[in-house]
Amino acid sequence: MSIKRLFYLIFSVNIILLLLLAGLSIALFRVQSSLAKSQETRLKSIKLADELRQSSDDLTRFARTYVVTGNDFYEKIFNEILAIRNGEKERPENYDRIYWDFVIGPEDIQTTTGTKQSLQSRMIEAGFTNEEFQKLKKAQFNSDELVNLENIAMNAIKGIYQDSKGNFTKRATPNREYAISLMHGLDYHKSKKEIMQPIDEFFQLLEKRTNDNVRKLEKTSIYLISSMIGVIILLIISLSFSFIVIKDKVSNPIDQLTKVAHEIGNQNWSVQIQYESKDEIGRLASAFRILKEKISSLIQDINESNLNLSKSNQDLSQALVELKAAEEQLIHSEKMSTLGQLVAGVAHEINTPLGTIRTAISNVEDAMTYILNFPFEQISLSAHTLLKSIMERDAEPRSNYLSGKERRQKKKEFAELFLSHNIANAEHAADLILDIEMSFPFETWLALLQEKHGASSLELLHKISRLYSNAHNIDNSVERASKIVFALKSYSHRDNSGEKTNISLAESIETVLVIYKSMIKSGIEIIKDFQWAGNISGYADELSQVWTNLIHNAVQAMDGNGEILIRIERDPNPNFVTVSIQDSGKGIPPEVQDKIFDPFFTTKGRGEGTGLGLGIVKKIIEKHQGEIMFHSEVGIGTNFRVRLPL
Repeated sequence: MSIKRLFYLIFSVNIILLLLLAGLSIALFRVQSSLAKSQETRLKSIKLADELRQSSDDLTRFARTYVVTGNDFYEKIFNEILAIRNGEKERPENYDRIYWDFVIGPEDIQTTTGTKQSLQSRMIEAGFTNEEFQKLKKAQFNSDELVNLENIAMNAIKGIYQDSKGNFTKRATPNREYAISLMHGLDYHKSKKEIMQPIDEFFQLLEKRTNDNVRKLEKTSIYLISSMIGVIILLIISLSFSFIVIKDKVSNPIDQLTKVAHEIGNQNWSVQIQYESKDEIGRLASAFRILKEKISSLIQDINESNLNLSKSNQDLSQALVELKAAEEQLIHSEKMSTLGQLVAGVAHEINTPLGTIRTAISNVEDAMTYILNFPFEQISLSAHTLLKSIMERDAEPRSNYLSGKERRQKKKEFAELFLSHNIANAEHAADLILDIEMSFPFETWLALLQEKHGASSLELLHKISRLYSNAHNIDNSVERASKIVFALKSYSHRDNSGEKTNISLAESIETVLVIYKSMIKSGIEIIKDFQWAGNISGYADELSQVWTNLIHNAVQAMDGNGEILIRIERDPNPNFVTVSIQDSGKGIPPEVQDKIFDPFFTTKGRGEGTGLGLGIVKKIIEKHQGEIMFHSEVGIGTNFRVRLPL
């Protein structure tokens, strides 16, 4: 027999035994529930019979007390007991316990009540046999008959007696002795016996019925428990047999095959597989034996292949090193290519301050020649005062420059005023005063020109003022050229250490903007919103390449007109910072948006780009464990967002 069929058989037998055990357990539970219910019914029946007996005793006690004392309270209690028994009044809570024995006065009566239900109706619900019910019914009937006797005695106390029809309508003298004789006479005690006799017989019938039922259920319980024990013994035997079969047919063969597998794992190919059988494990051992032979053959082939792979791996490692070097060179070449496009603009940026310096030096030479040859003994006191003010003013940076239109208007006003006061060369004098750019009132200049050597003093003041102005121009031009040279040096620097450094994102972007100043046309506005001014750890020259490519693309996308918003802000994730470069250019068409990071893909014309820029940008960002995203709409613009870890 196969292991599969044997296991099915064992499993089926065990399942049947478990189901049988479960069925017996359920049957036993039901028997025990019936036994408990029988005991509960017995207790309830006893309580009902006892309540009948107790109510009869309570009626007797309160009727006798009323007859002796004549207290209306006891008559009221008597009638209330009858009303509760007959279901005419609510039955108090816990009425089946001691109740009326605790009632001495009106204040002892409980206020909590239950439902209206007669004692006889509750007896019917209790499920008594007909014989049992007839006994209790007879006892209640006899109790009701005794109530009539008690009513005669209690009415005699009040002087009310029965007429020929049995109704209490006749009035006469109250007769306490007669009432007491009725309540304590032999007839009264016989009536009480007639009440208690059926109740006692009911108890006998109830005892016999419940005892018979309990004995029957106990026999059934013993039978079920014995059956369960038998099924448990069979289940233990079945499980023991299952264990033996599994150990002999499965566990031991698998242990043998496991040992063989370990030996094979230790390269011991001479180990033999001894187990043989016609079942599934035997077929597995046979297949394992064939597999061992094939693996042994394959190992020899693998060893030979490993030698070839080892040599190939060395070649691949060398190729990977060369590929990485080529990749770094490609990135640097792209950077230098971009820098080459800026050379003409950068040269113009440097030539502009150099031209300013050349012009300023020429003006300085002319002013120095004039000043050195000037007869200073002709300078008046007012000229000295103005000269001192000019020198103090030129020690500070200049401000409040006039536009061309404002200067022409001011010159016209001064010239007309000077002519009205007969000042020679009024327009020339107005030009000199506006060059000096001093905010003295017109009267000060008029007073100077009206002096004997006023015109020559004004020329001197003009030369000295221009001397200071040109000195400032030279200083500003040198600073401007230095910034451009520094930015070029920072941009073209190549860090070969391969280690990250602390980088200020704001300074890195500012460097790129300085270099690109010549490429950014007058119609393009750069808006900087640097909300975060911290440092990150990264590769400075590679991040400069990122900003260069993104800003360069933004400039080209706007065709010389628009605005570029550069924002640095903390990312919602506190471990990242975000740099966004947004332009108002023509946007990227939707059909090519998924290709813009592909190497050599470009939307520019032939000869305008290599298509490597954004591909290199993405690679650099991924090298920093960051990510780059973009959103673009045709005709509205493009926004590139770079997330970098702190």
